[in-house]
Amino acid sequence: MSILRGEQVHQKIWEQRKQRSPGRSAGAPGLNCLVLGGGGREYAICWRLANCSSVSTIDVMPGNAGLGLFTRVIDRRADDAHWLQQHVLASHIDLAIVGTDELIAAGIGDVLRRSGIAVVGASREASKIEWSKSFAKELMDEAGVPTAKWESFPDAAAAGEALERWDAPVVVKADGLALGKGVTVAQTRDAAVEALASPPANSGRVLLEEVLKGEEASLQALVDGETVVALPPARDHKRVGEGETGANTGGMGAFSPTAVLPDDQAQAVADAVIAPIAKALARRGTPYRGVLYAGLMKTKDGWRVLEYNARFGDPEAEVTLPRIEGDFAKLMKALGDGRLAEYVAENPMRFSRRAFVDVVLCAENYPASPKIGMRIEGLDRLPEGVFAFHGGTKRDAAGNVTVNGGRVIHVVASAETLAQARELAYVAAERVAYEGKFYRSDIAGQEVAVA
Repeated sequence: MSILRGEQVHQKIWEQRKQRSPGRSAGAPGLNCLVLGGGGREYAICWRLANCSSVSTIDVMPGNAGLGLFTRVIDRRADDAHWLQQHVLASHIDLAIVGTDELIAAGIGDVLRRSGIAVVGASREASKIEWSKSFAKELMDEAGVPTAKWESFPDAAAAGEALERWDAPVVVKADGLALGKGVTVAQTRDAAVEALASPPANSGRVLLEEVLKGEEASLQALVDGETVVALPPARDHKRVGEGETGANTGGMGAFSPTAVLPDDQAQAVADAVIAPIAKALARRGTPYRGVLYAGLMKTKDGWRVLEYNARFGDPEAEVTLPRIEGDFAKLMKALGDGRLAEYVAENPMRFSRRAFVDVVLCAENYPASPKIGMRIEGLDRLPEGVFAFHGGTKRDAAGNVTVNGGRVIHVVASAETLAQARELAYVAAERVAYEGKFYRSDIAGQEVAVA
């Protein structure tokens, strides 16, 4: 048996202490909040919470460089279930919001609920609507929600054989999570074959879908069992290149409001394409509690659902959360507690009339493996009305903010009109500087042009 001596004992004690939650003293008024994730979406969530008088503290893990300015950043893996439960107790957490699709799919919402706190994050079973595209399609058919014609296959080889009966163009879609990069709109059969031979479509179940024509919109809703409350609609830009060309990304920018889905139609559309899904999940014994995102296409035959996501959209959160009026933290607490219907009856949902535009500043080589480590400058020179929502950033040993991911900074501008917000966003985008920076110059351009 080995015996620890002297400095070895102190080192062992120090290592064990580092594994414990930093904790927090009890008794402070207001809500203690925990947000899991470290991208632009989580920054937007924390920023919105920080603007609520009901909030006392905000913890975020693993966070990013910008979040350290107004939250307590805990540099730990957010999927460590045992440590999370310890931290919830030690820091007297009242409300937890699970930000990322990976954490929700891993069942972290279930882990947190076992601690008895309010949790905004669907269960692993209910979130299958995102992490299995086949399941989502089956549920849409069951619930009578209109969507594209589709077929599901156990692997790429089977899908390739079925291409003979599909006319191009055709959508090739990986069944599982793919960080927004698992969809290819193949204009030719050869392009579809190439997509099926490439990651992520070549590594598991895959779908073929018809290509829908129309205008896209994003609609998020708060779902508590069968209660569905629409949030402000938005539009995002998914492809890396100007004019919606090039590879799919996690999102190159977004704006809200949008004429494609006006604010005053949001609840009616949510009742048509989200409420039936909520009811179907409840019937299956897996009720949904959290944010449900519907990617929509407005066709000549009406709205069609492209996909569902089991969390706030990114970059949609960056332009919609600032438009939610009232106490956002209390709204999230009511959702997490299962009291959403009661809360919105007393505090009806209201949307700000201000317009928001998000231009995403990306790292060199995104959406492939991004180049990281470059120093970011100019964040202190943004125009009034513009916010820098950090995404892939971290601080180096000297305290400088550096690039640490593909989508680096979300430049979010607010103004009375969409055109004004767009102009401000691009002025700000030019003031931020780092090696390899690029962004799309046409975010919200088409909407502004026809306004």
